[in-house]
Amino acid sequence: MSDLICVFDVGTTGARTIVFDINGKEVAKAYEEYPIVKQPVGVSEQDPLIWWNGIKNTCNKVVKSGSFDPNDIIGIAATYSRLTLTIIDKERNILHPALTWMDEREISDTKTLQEKEGLRRAIPKILWFKNKKPDLYDRAFKIISPDSYIYMKLCDKIVSDPTIGIYSFLNMETLKWDEKLADSCDINIDLLPELYTPGEKIGELTSKAAGELGLKQNLPIILGGGDQQCAALGLGVINNGQAKVTTGTGIFVNMVVDAPMPSIGDIPIFSIPHVIKGKWVIEGTMPGTGTMFKWFKDNFSQWQIKESEQQNTNVYDILTAEAEKVPPCSDGLLFIPLYIFRKGTIHGLGLNHTRAHVSRAIMESAALSAQMYIQLLEGMVKVKVPELGVDGGGINSNIWAQIFADITEKDIKIPAIKDGAALGAAILGFYGCKKYNSIEEAIDKMVKFVDTISPIRENVKIYKKLRRIFMPVTLDTLNKKRVTKDL
Repeated sequence: MSDLICVFDVGTTGARTIVFDINGKEVAKAYEEYPIVKQPVGVSEQDPLIWWNGIKNTCNKVVKSGSFDPNDIIGIAATYSRLTLTIIDKERNILHPALTWMDEREISDTKTLQEKEGLRRAIPKILWFKNKKPDLYDRAFKIISPDSYIYMKLCDKIVSDPTIGIYSFLNMETLKWDEKLADSCDINIDLLPELYTPGEKIGELTSKAAGELGLKQNLPIILGGGDQQCAALGLGVINNGQAKVTTGTGIFVNMVVDAPMPSIGDIPIFSIPHVIKGKWVIEGTMPGTGTMFKWFKDNFSQWQIKESEQQNTNVYDILTAEAEKVPPCSDGLLFIPLYIFRKGTIHGLGLNHTRAHVSRAIMESAALSAQMYIQLLEGMVKVKVPELGVDGGGINSNIWAQIFADITEKDIKIPAIKDGAALGAAILGFYGCKKYNSIEEAIDKMVKFVDTISPIRENVKIYKKLRRIFMPVTLDTLNKKRVTKDL
């Protein structure tokens, strides 16, 4: 019998179930995208039921795939998108659709909260419920994130962990709920879930949930964590000074530190707890890089979409193959992605530019965003990172990996498992089920890299010029947009 862990990955746009063996190999995987609902600008809500339906549907798919014996599953772990909140009553009914991390209806002075307490972007969402939906808020039993909702469904426990709690009322020293901070916002601390540590067993799969998922009941439920912290673990990034980049809807850059670090002025870099006890990561995010590529594909690549359907290939493979024929710097075309503020910037668009130029410029913008934050994090920690683990969908492209290497001037380590967050949750799952004596032992057995992409010297020289343009323009735009939002 082979020991397996079932991992649920609850993302922003979809949910997946992945089954891992004890050596970190993917045994089976299924993904389901959430239904798209048209919403007003600035509004981003989700019915939490779509998270559970996504997990149910994908779990049943992998169970029925015949790739493994479901009786070999020894436990369940999960990883989650962060900064999404909803409220439930005592009967566990959802009182209002969840406000996702992209929802912009914030009614408090977030800048003051950030200056005093670090990144607290969940607090304005809580206050939005309190002030804009007082009738529902008065009926609230708990304020929960996707993790608490899924744990409630799995084992009837309403719990969370510091990697997600940091965005609201977590005390950065004790990693417990900060009653004083909650009182300052007139929020009852009892509305928050109970906190546990990633890797802890929090309960067992109920018979009801087991029936819905197609799994056996009483499986241990092991606490996972936030997606970016789990991705760092899934790339083996747990020691001070190590760093990783995740490519997805946006670019997420994380570096491990031993303690929280103060932000640099108005630059959006913040300290958040790692899933590894006693460790922190400092994180910089550029939302919208992957979303921008999807926007370009959906609106300007209909012929390529049709071609991919006819050939049963991935349309992004067609777009990136075209981009590979364009020289570095895309003949002067530059994109600044700023999805969180609903607008980006295009510099240098000319009549000589083709669809391939746009594809490459979008890909370069993701790598430029990563390089900008890496440079800032290196300055904060005063270390030079020689190599980067990179995960996510973008790293499936060889040309995109090469662009990352050329722009960052670092060796890019390509993981065997591109779903780093899911693998990180699997590591926590096996550790929580006592199959490994330490996280380090689990990493040694489960985290593998299949290739290293080194920078091309000629391309590095070219990209240095582009970096000198991108970084000051982007930081200036970010700060101007932040001021506009605060006003």
